[in-house]
Amino acid sequence: MKIIFLGTGTSVGVPMIGCTCPVCTSTDPRNRRRRSSLYVESENTNIVADTPPDFREQALAFQLRRVDAVLFTHSHADHIFGLDDIRRFNTLQQTVIPAYACRSALADLRRIFDYVEQPAVFPGTYRPEIEFREVNGPFDVGSLRVTPVEVIHGTETTLGFRFDANGRSLGYAPDCHAMSPAAISTFRGVDVMILDGLRHRPHATHLTVTDSVNLLREIGAQRSYITHMCHELDHETTQRTLPDSIWLSYDGLTLEW
Repeated sequence: MKIIFLGTGTSVGVPMIGCTCPVCTSTDPRNRRRRSSLYVESENTNIVADTPPDFREQALAFQLRRVDAVLFTHSHADHIFGLDDIRRFNTLQQTVIPAYACRSALADLRRIFDYVEQPAVFPGTYRPEIEFREVNGPFDVGSLRVTPVEVIHGTETTLGFRFDANGRSLGYAPDCHAMSPAAISTFRGVDVMILDGLRHRPHATHLTVTDSVNLLREIGAQRSYITHMCHELDHETTQRTLPDSIWLSYDGLTLEW
């Protein structure tokens, strides 16, 4: 299994528009954070988890060549507004690409991108060819077994995902404020766990770094990474405060196991 962190930032990204704080003006490339997204590879299967507004830039920066499916954690703007750029992969692959989401997120996607399922008004209209699929339980995409995990992020349904393939496992929950015992149990013991950790100060819908560390310890992955970070977290300074088995992620970080 191989993953690329396409984006590790919160909804406004880092640097944040109009901000001159030390992180937003930092020369450390690890402090430049596009909106959160993950690329997962296993054998001949390639999945994107969320398509943020930065998705085109991410695909170019990290030289993505194939997308076999798109998974959506939820339908907030910073996780879906790059969906239209999937159309380039339709052209490259000459195939319709499935997009998986829970029922409420699927309804939002169909409303916002209503033209996807409408007949073309003009011949040769260039738009994404997407097959929307509702997530009701575990499903397979090529060699990857995907298990949806409902997590708490405000009041709407938000999913994390567990990926399993060939004895390798990965957990991903970029937007999360809390987890039920059942969710923790589903993620427990994965090889790699990636979890929300917005900042040090409390937030109504996101984990703090301390809360994330505590939850990651409970999940007990061999390696754990914090994502969806705002401009209050300097990479080097924050990393020095973390336990040995937990790291801050950064855009372009690639893991293979």
